Amino acid sequence: MDLNPRGVPQLVEWTVESDKEFHLQGFMSSTVSVAEAIALAAFYRPEFVEYEECVFLGFKFDRGGVDEWLEKQSGDRRAVESVVNHVHLWDYFPLTSDAEYAALASLAEEIAAMWRNAVRDAFPGREFDIAVSDGTGDYGPTLTLVSR
Repeated sequence: MDLNPRGVPQLVEWTVESDKEFHLQGFMSSTVSVAEAIALAAFYRPEFVEYEECVFLGFKFDRGGVDEWLEKQSGDRRAVESVVNHVHLWDYFPLTSDAEYAALASLAEEIAAMWRNAVRDAFPGREFDIAVSDGTGDYGPTLTLVSR
């Protein structure tokens, strides 16, 4: 995974010229609000909703929508989870450059690792798959969480 700050134009200016290292504190204290940090934390380590023997990302769960999908999918819970828990990162992170697109594909892997930890902590003893797509053939980098 290449999450090199030097590859993203907005972060390049926060690279300390003397040692060529990204200055995280300078960037965050100048550009990231507490509200933005809270929103990112909720996305990176989401809460989950257990409903009808399925597990859903809390920020994607809608009871009426899930009920409709359960009916359409004849109760196939994995299929419903894969629809509801299908997250296109472009919908959450607007891109302004090719460098950001490349970084977002790498970020998808990091987010998947965080989700794996979060869902494992929330449901010990249960197993889950988190698929990551780099966006080839889909609407940008994508993550999908389903129960095994």
